[in-house]
Amino acid sequence: MQKRCAIFLASALMTSVHLCAATSLADIARALSATTFYADSCTYEVLLPSLPDPVTYSIALMQAPAEPADTLAPAAYLIDWSLPAPSGISQGFSAYTRGAHYRFRDSRLQEYHAEWDSAPFAPSGDVGRGVQNLVQFADLLPAYLGAHFAAMACDSSYIYNVSPDSIVGGERAAVVEGIRRIDGYDAAEYTYILDPATFLPRKIELENNPGQLGEQSITIRYAANAAAEPSAIDDDMLAARYPDAFGRYRGSSFSLENLPGKALPRFVAPTTTGERYLHEKGDPLAATTVYAFVDAGVGSTAALVDDVRAAADYLPFNVDVVWAFINHRADDIEAVIPSIRPGEHLLMNARGAATDCGVGADTPVLIFVGTDGVVKDFLRGYNQDFRSLVIQKASLSN
Repeated sequence: MQKRCAIFLASALMTSVHLCAATSLADIARALSATTFYADSCTYEVLLPSLPDPVTYSIALMQAPAEPADTLAPAAYLIDWSLPAPSGISQGFSAYTRGAHYRFRDSRLQEYHAEWDSAPFAPSGDVGRGVQNLVQFADLLPAYLGAHFAAMACDSSYIYNVSPDSIVGGERAAVVEGIRRIDGYDAAEYTYILDPATFLPRKIELENNPGQLGEQSITIRYAANAAAEPSAIDDDMLAARYPDAFGRYRGSSFSLENLPGKALPRFVAPTTTGERYLHEKGDPLAATTVYAFVDAGVGSTAALVDDVRAAADYLPFNVDVVWAFINHRADDIEAVIPSIRPGEHLLMNARGAATDCGVGADTPVLIFVGTDGVVKDFLRGYNQDFRSLVIQKASLSN
């Protein structure tokens, strides 16, 4: 590739094609930046001189339009990746939507919310350096590739040629190729093979630090997968797609702490007797209700049950209690609560409901809901003041 680019460079300089190519590159940049819904998959192959074999990621890409007022990213996106490793398949995902950025790998979900803290999204006021824009593989998406081409068109360190109607591998293609020269040294060589009609990428070849000790070769091959179905990208979609990440491995309490004042999400889980408990979002409730997310394997759960029941008995109005155990075995749950009282429901396998309510990985969590179906407050963790706290929060929820 280095020899080919050297020949190209000489030709480019002799024919002074840079000025006219800039317009064509700007056109491609605009077309890519205007891409709305997009889905594809690709392989991302990295070859280092120190390694005998390339490192190959398998990546699924999805892009959707950003909200009109969103100034933090050019698009909403979901990047799902996997990588063979000696211990098995390492996998994870990154996503951005509506001021929220998520990264999951190694059984850990990191999340950032501009509503809580905007600094990670624009360090020193620079949105381009935000966590949402520097995430690995984001530059493979049309919105980011378009932004990159727009920057190239204005950066004299990029020397390139645009061939809008070439033949590559027997197929018509648009090709952008060239080098990046910084302080007299070739820092990179690149070839972008694009669909000639849409300018969506088919293949990318990058040679970083060519001929130097840190040389790195990257080849990205897109599947141009017509079967991939792009869709809207939001928190509900992500939680449904990755229930473990947003349930078992979620450490942040952002969703839970933003629940008060909103309608309780749709809540569905099986009972220990094989029936189904269902509450539709927005429906009223017969009484002020405490949704208690608990784990039968935690030693304090039995004491918590006693405290909640004592608080309900103390209050001068009816309080229903939904015991939402995350456990799968009815025997484990019934060992803690052998029988239920009037106004109680005993549920099992409530991990999905916990995810929908933003409970995350840690229990216990109690959510207090008024008869209008709106969440009034929540209580997380168990302590010696638990009974009085339940009385206080239930009273204010009535």
